[in-house]
Amino acid sequence: MRRILASFKVLFFVAVDFLAIETLFQDPYIALIATTAITAYVIWGGYLGLLTDSAVRSKDLPSYQKNRLEMAKAQLVEDVRTESGSNLARLKIFIVPGDRSLNATAYGCNCVSVTRGTLENSDPMTLNAVLAHEISHTLNFDPECSRAVFCTVTLLLGALSVMSFAAVAIVFIVFLICGFLSSYLGFWAYHGTSKAVTGIFTLLQNIVVITYKTLLGVASRQAEYRSDAYACKLG
Repeated sequence: MRRILASFKVLFFVAVDFLAIETLFQDPYIALIATTAITAYVIWGGYLGLLTDSAVRSKDLPSYQKNRLEMAKAQLVEDVRTESGSNLARLKIFIVPGDRSLNATAYGCNCVSVTRGTLENSDPMTLNAVLAHEISHTLNFDPECSRAVFCTVTLLLGALSVMSFAAVAIVFIVFLICGFLSSYLGFWAYHGTSKAVTGIFTLLQNIVVITYKTLLGVASRQAEYRSDAYACKLG
């Protein structure tokens, strides 16, 4: 049930993207193709993150590191099955070997990673707690939801940019038709008007970005608290 409810969050934003693209282009086929690409990024974009982080899967690590992570996975798979009935047998654990900071990441696609610093400086219980925290993000599709929201906000900013360009073009045509561009006064009037129109859309874009960052911060904090609580629930 947890994963079903979480999937609705992702589906909502993907549906919003489809409606926005279909409204913008008035073509359901373009909307379908674009939304398919967005969905692919939302679902499998975590692999790009793993590639960017140069993460190495546990099975490809030296024996000592591999055994530690596999033991932690076995314990967590059993704990999660007992606590919520979710099957994490397909969980893939990675290490970021070049990062000595204390950190861990959930990528979606049943993939989580710990940094080399976390692995080297944590005892088995601490390592399990860190991984349990990231598993909570995975179970709640937090990485996928973040990518879906990012795509929606990017589309909105792109739409505002297109609208800004169109509005400036309309202003130009209006001034051209009215014959104002034949004088310096007309040129400065056009320049001032177009600058004002661009400024309005830039303000709207900034409002969208600030709102996005604020809401993302609140949602991320709640997700972190929820994941901490889940790790405690697993013991």
